[in-house]
Amino acid sequence: MLEPLLCALEKKRIILASASPRRKEILDMLGFRYDVVASSFEENLDKNAFSPAQYCIRTAEGKARDVAKSLQEKKVSMVDAMDQSVGQVFRALGDAGMLENTVIVFSSDNGGALWGNHNSRGVNWPLRGAKGTLWEGGTRAAAFVWSPLLSWKCRVSEELMHITDWLPTFYSIAGGSSAKLNALDGHDMWKSLFKGRRSPRTEILYNYDNVFANSSALRNSRYKLVLDGTRVFNLRYPAPGGNRTVDDLDRLMVQSTAADVLRKLYRRNVRFSKGWRRKAELTCGKRVKQNFSSNTSVYLFDVVKDPCELDNLADSHQNVVYSLKKRMDVYAEAAKPIVSQPQDPAGYPENNNGIWAPWVKSS
Repeated sequence: MLEPLLCALEKKRIILASASPRRKEILDMLGFRYDVVASSFEENLDKNAFSPAQYCIRTAEGKARDVAKSLQEKKVSMVDAMDQSVGQVFRALGDAGMLENTVIVFSSDNGGALWGNHNSRGVNWPLRGAKGTLWEGGTRAAAFVWSPLLSWKCRVSEELMHITDWLPTFYSIAGGSSAKLNALDGHDMWKSLFKGRRSPRTEILYNYDNVFANSSALRNSRYKLVLDGTRVFNLRYPAPGGNRTVDDLDRLMVQSTAADVLRKLYRRNVRFSKGWRRKAELTCGKRVKQNFSSNTSVYLFDVVKDPCELDNLADSHQNVVYSLKKRMDVYAEAAKPIVSQPQDPAGYPENNNGIWAPWVKSS
């Protein structure tokens, strides 16, 4: 359980860089002492009534180059501001002497959006699809894990993982026994991520919907079944503009706040092996096969060999399709009735100090 960790925290005063009311409420409930140090974002938010997007844009204004002055430029500026904020968190942990016992995870939650008034101009190439779809471009996310606790470092993991796996994984890292967490969808990935062992996960249910869009997807081992009843954004969408060289990225990383903190932590310079980025690249080519589209809306892919979902194996592997459909039926039988609620303006960021936060009070 988490008792040793909680006891250790009780002896220290927690310093919050964010004055989120919900966060303070939880700490009060747990009986922790804390100090709130308002960040520059919150100070500007109160003073100038900025939204988070406006603040990020102004903070990084003028730093986006070689990009059209449009929504895409704003996105690049916001990414730059986010990058700075991650560096500030990293420095704070270093100054507090906490990095040697820290695990840092940075992860996307889904693919980039390509449409809508507030799309992010996200680029998912060479993957197929986008946010809101069941293709790999909408569901496969990039992430990294950094920690001195890692037994096997400087590597790319191709092991299967779902976002629900983070909860039992963090619980295990903190000293708890994930076996005592009942009725969770997630798996403890500690040994896989930190020691390089095989993932305990073999299956992912992306979605089951036989009501609205009639669109479902399931992956078991290396095979992924997609039942696409929408046929919306099911293609591949090249990145707009030209290709940007990455030759200067290592130099910029060495000059970053995080690199400065690591130099002090390890008492040596930060170096990168030549061509290390290629290990994390997907190269699927630009040409698609004749079976790229399906007349029956049934798709089957070997996503280990074909992560870009170019070769539909539904006709040649009908036994696999049958097996995955039967497995989908098991989930269908356990599915709960759909609960559809109207939008509640009380949950909008402008009504919650400019952030997305819980707003429904428990009765």
